[in-house]
Amino acid sequence: MPIRLADERRTLFEGLLPHLAAFKRAFGRGVSADFIAELYAARELDLELPDGGCQPGCDATDASGKRYQIKCRQAGTLNVDISNFAFDVLVLVNLDESYMLSGMWSLPVDRVRELCAFRAKFRKYQVTQNRLKREAARLK
Repeated sequence: MPIRLADERRTLFEGLLPHLAAFKRAFGRGVSADFIAELYAARELDLELPDGGCQPGCDATDASGKRYQIKCRQAGTLNVDISNFAFDVLVLVNLDESYMLSGMWSLPVDRVRELCAFRAKFRKYQVTQNRLKREAARLK
């Protein structure tokens, strides 16, 4: 079914464009749920996000150089996928439908590695979100 831009939607769309452009100028990246999660984690944990987006295995660092992998998942998503373990701490962020922070958990990489199973079909490691939350420290 096509999306039609009725007057109300057209006004909202056209009003949003300058804000999206300003966001991209300020942060060097467009708006996405993943990036919003990274911004929440940076704010809550006093992390630094690299210019130009994430680095392989690491989305942010703290003042001591500790590397953080930040994963954004909806609360109902079954699994958390991990491509590699080139980080020190995993941070899982849940956002609600309004992109507000609804939960945040952290777990050291050694424990993440123990919990994950390799899924050859996807060429990734996976852990269920529920298991990760049971083992992780709740931050928010």
